[in-house]
Amino acid sequence: MQKCILTTFLLFFCWIFSMNAQSKDVEITEVKAKKKILFYATNHTETDKEVFFKVDGKGFRKSSFRPVIKKIPAQKKVLIATLIPLKNSTPEYTYFYSFDDQLQELNLETSVKTWKALDNLIDKGETIIFVKDACVKCEKLIGMLKANRIKHRVFDISENERYKEFFWNTISKMKRQDVLISSIPIAIVKGKLHESLNLISFVEMLKE
Repeated sequence: MQKCILTTFLLFFCWIFSMNAQSKDVEITEVKAKKKILFYATNHTETDKEVFFKVDGKGFRKSSFRPVIKKIPAQKKVLIATLIPLKNSTPEYTYFYSFDDQLQELNLETSVKTWKALDNLIDKGETIIFVKDACVKCEKLIGMLKANRIKHRVFDISENERYKEFFWNTISKMKRQDVLISSIPIAIVKGKLHESLNLISFVEMLKE
């Protein structure tokens, strides 16, 4: 009798475990090759999903850490990221991801081409983020904003001279001559300038 009860319990446990294992709508898998690490997203559902994926680590090419948003068709497995280790390095990394039927358009920077347009966005209370190249903190901030589905507009002052002009004009208008490029990432939220950001606290503030 006890053996029968034990067998029934084990079968029930295995069934529960199996159901939990299959309940993950989108699954991330890693494939480690000789000179690269591949990440795949598998959509186990019957509807298309959009996946946000971000790697954080060291020992890889800079491009490896750019956030990715990719559509994953129903019941399909898609390559979403490739990490290329640097020579003579010991790579370390972590990753996080989120998914939805349709992710919001989070970064709309291409629609802003003039100082007047940026000024209007600031007056409307939109979240403006100034970033620069080779800025780990900038990359982490943008990744956190996307992971939390927080709408924002990014201006990379290293890639666009007009965006650098936007930056200095904005700082001047706010009468903050003490602010330096080294303070980046710098955010403007509801017309207020935020620098020396604690990323977790800042993102939590935006979520409220």
